[in-house]
This record gives sequence, C-alpha cells and structure tokens, in this order.
Amino acid sequence: MTETDEKPKSAVTFLTRYRGLFIWICRLLAGGTFIVSGLSKMIDIWGFIYKIDQYLNVWGCPQPQGLIFTMAAALSAIEFVLGVLMALGCYRKLSTWTMTLIMLGFTPLTAYIAIANPVPDCGCFGDFIVLSNGATFAKNIVILSALVYLLFNNNKAEGLLTRYSQWLVGWLSAFYMIAVGMIGYTIQPLIDFRQYKVGTSLTDSDSGGGDEAVTFRFIYEKEGERRTFMADSLPDDSWTFVDREIVSGDLSAVESGGFSVYDSDGDDVTADAIAGEGEELLLLIPDMKDIDVSTTYVINEMARYMADRGGSLIGILGTTSDGLEQWRDLSMASYPLYTAEDTSIKELARGSVSFVYLRDGVIQWKRTLSSIDTDLLDDPDNVDIMEVLYFPGDKYFLMLTGLFLGLVLIVFTLDRSGRAVKLHLTRKNQKK
Repeated sequence: MTETDEKPKSAVTFLTRYRGLFIWICRLLAGGTFIVSGLSKMIDIWGFIYKIDQYLNVWGCPQPQGLIFTMAAALSAIEFVLGVLMALGCYRKLSTWTMTLIMLGFTPLTAYIAIANPVPDCGCFGDFIVLSNGATFAKNIVILSALVYLLFNNNKAEGLLTRYSQWLVGWLSAFYMIAVGMIGYTIQPLIDFRQYKVGTSLTDSDSGGGDEAVTFRFIYEKEGERRTFMADSLPDDSWTFVDREIVSGDLSAVESGGFSVYDSDGDDVTADAIAGEGEELLLLIPDMKDIDVSTTYVINEMARYMADRGGSLIGILGTTSDGLEQWRDLSMASYPLYTAEDTSIKELARGSVSFVYLRDGVIQWKRTLSSIDTDLLDDPDNVDIMEVLYFPGDKYFLMLTGLFLGLVLIVFTLDRSGRAVKLHLTRKNQKK
C-alpha cells in the first residue's frame, strides 16, 4: 500500500472514530442556542412583543397585541422545546428538520436586517444578549451549518433517552415555558435584563438630573419615512420609535441609567418629579391606545392609599401634552402627570399599565396593574399593601427552573433504570 493510499484511509478512520463526538458538539451548539434564545425571550415576553411590534410597524403591517402575544409566546416555546430535544438527542429526525426549516426562514431575514438595518438589533436573545445585526447573521450561518451536518448524521449517534421517555421531556419543557411566560406577562419578567433593576436609584445625581439637563431628539419612522422630534413634539401612535440622539448634556449620565420625565411644556422636571425621600409610586403607561377605563378605579384607589401613608403617586405617560389632559379628564386624576419617551417607560417596567414602587428614590418592586388583587384595597388599614405586592422574580425563577430540571433528571433516571433492567433480562435470556 502506498503512502497516498494510507492518508485518505487515516482521514476516514479519524472522522468515523470521532463522528459521535462531533455530532454531540453540533447538537449542543444548535440546541443550546435555541434554549437560550427561547428562554430569554419568554422570560421577558413583553420585550419580545415590543420587538415584534417594532418589526411589523416598520414593515407597515401592525397587528393587535393579542395576536402579537400569541406569536411571541409560541415562537419562544417552540425554540426552547426544540433546543432541549436537540441537546438531549430526542426525536433526532423531527427536531433536526424542524430546526433547519426555522433557520432557513430566519437566516435570510437576518441577512436583510444586517443590510437594511430597519431595527437597531434583531432581539434574538431579548435584552439578555444584544448582538449587532451583522453578528446575528454570522451566528445563524454557524447554527445552520451545524444543522445541515446533523441532517445527514444525527441518527448515527444515540440520544440520552429512549423513545418511550423523550415525549415526557418535551411536555415538561412546554409546561415550564408556559409558566415562565405567563408570570412575565401578567406580573413582570422573572429576571430583569434591563438597567432599571430592583435596587436601582432613579435619583442619583449622575442619572439624568445633574447640573445640565440632558436633552434628546427622537427618531421615528412611518411608511419608510424617518423624522426627528423633540420631547415636547412626539408624534402620535402611528409612528414607530427607532432611536434617540443626545442634543445637549452629559452622555455618560444617560448611559449610567438616567430616566427623564417632562411636564406638559416639555421641560425636564425629573429632579422634582422623582422623590429622593419617602415613598413614591410611579404609574407607567407607555401607550395610550387600548387602555381600559375600568383600570382608573384601582389607580385612583392606589393614589389615595399612598397619600394616606404619607407618600405620593405620579403618572408618567408616553404621550403628548394633549394626551396628558385627555387622561386627566378620562381618569379624573388628582395626581401629577408627566410625559416620558415611550421606550424609556418600557425599559423601566413591562406592561400596558404598570407600577414601580420607590423608597427614597430606590426601586423596591415592579408590577403590572392587572396583577394587583383589588381585594387588598378593601381593607388597606390592616395590611401593608406595599409589602404584600413585593415580587421576588429571581426566587420564583430558581424554584421553577429547579423543579423543571429535577423532573427531567427523574425521567432520565427512570429511563436509564428501564434500560438497565432490559439489558439484564436480555443477557439472562442469552445465557439460558
């Protein structure tokens, strides 16, 4: 045998010997990416809703929020479940083909986004990991390449579970995602990936209320046309927010976590509106459309409760000065009202209507209005509502995730035990 004949044979032997390892590397790469992508978006389901809505508005085809929520939740859950199945080697043919079809749809889309740049980032990992549009496209090329390899080789390496147990892992993954998504949608994200986390002060001297007020101009888009607006002349809801640019002031103050609010004249009144001492409840409404009038009862009751305990409630709305007056007339608000850029409001707390509770200017908790039990307001003298409404999202996340992983481990153990019994009986029969 010649030397040239030995080299191809050695290469084939090497690929054959380590093919199983390479298959598992591709499974973990593709599966892990889908797991992180689906979970990060489901944790902050509101952030994903905002991102989808941004895409649809840029393309000129807005949809009802209920439909967008369904799309966001379904896509996040499908990504996560497929990622878990792929990482464990379950439903090898089905999971590989489904993930490949998904990537064949998203890879051209991310190529378009990288070229046209219609949005600042694609939102593939929510706010957990923010990639540039170019990096997102490159990431998708790598994942698609791994999946194409698995199309031809995935069945050549066994998975961790038998076909009698793998369906259980799929359903456990789905139920886990439903729980994570529903909590994030109805209360707040279990993990806060944004800059205004619980424990953050909104009154730091370098957080937007320094000697020189920070002034922005905002870039909005409508039907392919982009225009800039100042804070006192923000457009109506038919325009889509794209970006903001600093006009004057210290940019580092903004980057350090500044949150600015404005009065009806467009003046920055953050230092006066956000109390540095005592208790304050911020009512946040990023978008005035689809607001239910019935919610005003709970809001006004919360305002009375805060006043009775020596605190205050202020409303911060993503609207114009005219919108403030409309809300004042609609809700019969006796509390102060201010405006803020809608993206900043969404950054501070998630939900159509939400509350942020401050003590000495420091965030204590965040909640959507719909998550507040109105029975608490029936007898406010006998219960500390502010303490009852505290939401430890990270603890709930650890509990849910621990339960999910524990159940998966039980399924894996029982599955392995069944394999061991089957192998023992097979060998015993062979000896007879």
